[in-house]
Amino acid sequence: MLTLKDCADFCDLSDDELLGLLEGADMSPIEVCAMVQQSADTPRECRKMVNFLQSYLEKVESKGDSKRAHEVHEAINHFVSNHHMV
Repeated sequence: MLTLKDCADFCDLSDDELLGLLEGADMSPIEVCAMVQQSADTPRECRKMVNFLQSYLEKVESKGDSKRAHEVHEAINHFVSNHHMV
């Protein structure tokens, strides 16, 4: 049986990326992994997921947690470096 960790690892999603996408997409964790895997080569869908991550970053920044905001920035950078945006 596959675990959520297995699915996230297969999609090359960090915990922060998964959390950010969960916040924005309003889906279950497994659905988020499926969405990422299905649209990994579709620039428009990848940009949509980056928007979810940026929305999550805004929530974190509004709470004033600069350490956590930096972690989310790193997660966005990781996602962008592993997915096609154009």
